[in-house]
Amino acid sequence: MPMQRVTVDGSTFEVRVRGNLAEAVRINTQYAPRLGPIRERARRAMEAASGCDADRVLGDQALLVGQLSCPGGESAK
Repeated sequence: MPMQRVTVDGSTFEVRVRGNLAEAVRINTQYAPRLGPIRERARRAMEAASGCDADRVLGDQALLVGQLSCPGGESAK
């Protein structure tokens, strides 16, 4: 899948989108990152890469997967 690199508040992710799913892999080093802030940054990175809302983002501090909700029920761009 094509990858987009997105940085949000100091966290850099490689985001891949397929249909209504997005995967965000954090590629920068951060000392003891907490999941809460990383999850929110990954959500924003997924939304920037896809043009859709990212619902239900699950994973850990390195790899997160989100379900996308696109306008009009379309697949992500």
